[in-house]
Amino acid sequence: MLDQGVTYNTTMALVVGIIMIFSVMFGKELAFNKQKNFLGWGFAFVMLGLFLAISGFSMMLTWPLKEVPGAFCCTVDNITFGEPSAFYGTLTFIIGLAILISDRCKEDKNSHIISTLRPILYIGAIGGFGLILFGIAGLHFGMWRPPTIEPIARLLAGNLLEPLFVAFLYAGTGVGAILAPFALRNSCVAKFAGVFIWCLGILWIMLAFTVFYSHVGFFPQPDGSYM
Repeated sequence: MLDQGVTYNTTMALVVGIIMIFSVMFGKELAFNKQKNFLGWGFAFVMLGLFLAISGFSMMLTWPLKEVPGAFCCTVDNITFGEPSAFYGTLTFIIGLAILISDRCKEDKNSHIISTLRPILYIGAIGGFGLILFGIAGLHFGMWRPPTIEPIARLLAGNLLEPLFVAFLYAGTGVGAILAPFALRNSCVAKFAGVFIWCLGILWIMLAFTVFYSHVGFFPQPDGSYM
């Protein structure tokens, strides 16, 4: 039996990336396709938000997470990964419900959806400042250092590439969240935010794919060895 606590942020990271990419795709649909049926988008956000919220709350409330020898982040994943996942997962779930409800509007459906989503996105924007601070704090306190026991991350051990990459993901996601409500009003902000958030989503998915492989061989055995 594996001597390991909760380390299940594989699909969580994947869902984060999908949410970011879907947000850009939905924004484009909302801007250029008038009176379209948005039920599919609503259900997609409900599903993604529900998964991220449930797994985020589970991680957030499992205190403390068991530290893995040689890693630098596990015991604070409650805060740095669990809390943002619970927060933005809940927001995404509510956004999905708001889209489903607003989709029933027969006249000027798109404007109704935008006006419904704007205050929800302002909540996410405030949380974005927290993500920026997480990115900076993780870099400053050494939590983003690649564990030498992880199959892929250890290839970057001893340099700043992975810490800077993870810090950029957190801070960049925070910036994207801050820009989101203003993208509904300003086309220039919308274009920049769309490209920026799309690229961040791709990076989150790429990170998720690496941990899908790495976390299988990351768990210590009872004798202290690794797969």
